[in-house]
Amino acid sequence: MTRSERIERLLTAIPELSDYRLQLIDRIVSVFSLSREYWKSKTSGLISGRVLEDFGDVLRLHHCFSREPFSKDKFEYALESVLKTDGIDTALAQRGQRGYDIRIRDENFSLKTEAAKAIRSNTIHISKFMELGGGQWGDDPSDLIGLRAQFLGALAGIQRILILRALRKGTPDYFYELVEVPKALLKKAATGRFKMMSASKQFPKPGYCYVEKEGKTLYSLYFDGGGERKLQIKGLRKDLCLVHASWKFDLPTDTL
Repeated sequence: MTRSERIERLLTAIPELSDYRLQLIDRIVSVFSLSREYWKSKTSGLISGRVLEDFGDVLRLHHCFSREPFSKDKFEYALESVLKTDGIDTALAQRGQRGYDIRIRDENFSLKTEAAKAIRSNTIHISKFMELGGGQWGDDPSDLIGLRAQFLGALAGIQRILILRALRKGTPDYFYELVEVPKALLKKAATGRFKMMSASKQFPKPGYCYVEKEGKTLYSLYFDGGGERKLQIKGLRKDLCLVHASWKFDLPTDTL
């Protein structure tokens, strides 16, 4: 459909809409006229000018009707849509498939989101990188070796890791950024230092794998022994990552 055909279709449909539907349309149109600041890295080979604009507008459209940060499933579908619109070969993984979330230009990507109230600008926290359902895990510190092996095995099936971070969540301003964590950085966990939290009341006992350089922690893997039995990545330094793009925008505080 051409641009003129799309405009004609909308003009034909508008008189038939109810007052509330007109109110919805008016709100969407007005949001696109509000101030915004989109930025992309000159070194990003993933985010083009068009993708930057389109993804930012999807974020603004989402927050027209929700105060909640963009969720992981919305991130997946929105990224696939805007990349395809830009002519980039993209396909979501089949639902339920473990490993990667989306395939872009023959590379497997894992997509994550971060939107905690206590989010920090300079360090990244992935609250659930993966589940740790199998393998030996009790209170023996040597069990952490097998848990780390699960993490390294999961990395083998993906080439790149992207995180959509909600740094400000209204009202009225919002700030998102798209960060890529180098896979090579995560693979450094293979030589990390273990610590089992033996005093914890949880069972299995939680533990850490600290990844360090010259006595300074780059990040840590946290093997969470809670009900979900998941692996977290804590305190990952953002300066070791690539910020592909960011989106800052204002939205009205009134309700419909």
